[in-house]
Amino acid sequence: MKIKVLLVDDHRMVRDGLGALLAQEADIEVVAFASDGEEAVTLAHAWKPDVVLMDICMPRLSGIDAAAQIVKSLPKTRVIALSAQGEWPFVSQMMAAGVCGYVQKEQSVTELAATIRAAMAGEMRLPELPPPTRLANGTEKRSLSRRERLVLKELGAGKPAREVAQAMGISTKTVDTYRRRMMIKLGLQCQTELMKYAVTLHGAGDLPATQE
Repeated sequence: MKIKVLLVDDHRMVRDGLGALLAQEADIEVVAFASDGEEAVTLAHAWKPDVVLMDICMPRLSGIDAAAQIVKSLPKTRVIALSAQGEWPFVSQMMAAGVCGYVQKEQSVTELAATIRAAMAGEMRLPELPPPTRLANGTEKRSLSRRERLVLKELGAGKPAREVAQAMGISTKTVDTYRRRMMIKLGLQCQTELMKYAVTLHGAGDLPATQE
């Protein structure tokens, strides 16, 4: 029996291309396509696929939230993250949502198919990434303060440091300080990664948990 797959991505070229490539796998069948998180949840309940390949950054409802809803309501359906984002913050957010695999778009279709089969066998496959930054006691530096969370949200909206500083009533130097702190807490290596993270997860519902 073929593995029934729901493919979710907001780019039609990705959906069509991956759908055609996966169709060449004898034991895999793409039964439906979705272009955003809300449609993914609806089609998952309609088709009850074995596996959902879920992009992270999508309109209307993020892949993180959509994955969490599907995992909760359809426990027999496996969800695999499919994304161009490979940094640990993205991986950890999807893992927290309950996915059983994570495939980067730069990987081959052979690797994707292997991850699908592994998920059906109860195995979890994750990309080989550098370990996240950790504190001295071994815990991950992940919780953001409320002020850091606000700065990240402003950066995710595309505002330069000067505008963020004006909006929050702080100096640009303080904004830079918040940036450095967040990079450490999120295990990111440069400001480019921080900006990509902020833009992708823009919206309070998708930002990391805060610490009081």
